[in-house]
Amino acid sequence: MYTYPGHKAEVYTAKWSPDGKRLASVGDDQTVQIWNADNGGNIHVYRGHKDAVYGLAWSPDGKRIASASIDKTVQVWDAADGGNVFIYKGHVGGVLAVSWSHDGKYIASSGDNLDPTIRIWYA
Repeated sequence: MYTYPGHKAEVYTAKWSPDGKRLASVGDDQTVQIWNADNGGNIHVYRGHKDAVYGLAWSPDGKRIASASIDKTVQVWDAADGGNVFIYKGHVGGVLAVSWSHDGKYIASSGDNLDPTIRIWYA
């Protein structure tokens, strides 16, 4: 059993990569973190959000991660090198959850009570 101690505040979501070799987590410390599931080591820490991060989803191929934040953005990260790929803006309130379509072509995001909408983005 492993403990992943990298976050500095509450952790809101953790999800396995499609191949089961990595674990991603998000939290109140405004980060997205990727962990090696075999040894508990931290692989990447993404610091692009400006507020708490509530949601995350792996792309079906495991190459990218989408994250949803109270900062009103959905951000897409390269899971291999930690680079920021896209920032989607359009929600008028915080974004609580995010999900990839099964074919990897779209990302769905859901807003908080200030923006009770679901938005679909081209991945």
